[in-house]
Amino acid sequence: MYFFREIANAGFNRKTARHRNMEDLKIIVTSGGRNLDLGKRVKSLVEGMGKTSSIIELDNYEMPIYTRANKNAKLEHLRRLIQDLEGAAPWIVLLPEYNGGLPPVWINALTWISVDYEDFRSLFNRRKVAIGTASGGHGWKALAAMREQFAHLGSDVVGRYLRDAKSSPATEESIKDALSRLGL
Repeated sequence: MYFFREIANAGFNRKTARHRNMEDLKIIVTSGGRNLDLGKRVKSLVEGMGKTSSIIELDNYEMPIYTRANKNAKLEHLRRLIQDLEGAAPWIVLLPEYNGGLPPVWINALTWISVDYEDFRSLFNRRKVAIGTASGGHGWKALAAMREQFAHLGSDVVGRYLRDAKSSPATEESIKDALSRLGL
């Protein structure tokens, strides 16, 4: 109901409405490279199933590093990111492992969202999320950190993850299984 009220109040824009709220899947990636390549493979399989998806590249949303000193900064990119993340579509989040943890661009975006967006929990609570990584190493620590973080935020993390390592690339079968667990 809220979605339709928002359209009525803002003026209907079919492209924006479809982009923001009606995809079947949102693919969130950072750091381009192999994670973006994996995201494109996922998108191609989703489209082959007759579904829609969008790739959200966090690197394209310029935000300063969060500190208390700049917490009142005007963040147009943050507003756009929040709009792109909203909606009921499940997510596949593909992050590389950085020094045994998650990439700074992800941590920074999550921090800004949590302090700036008054309905922060609604983005994560009960959202179906599949996680994956295309890292130089095995990426196990990134997968564990993502699973713990999304569970803490109230998301429903599916049991199947995507791991795209040089020695063991993600297979079409594993991608389709993760998509199936997301309800696609």
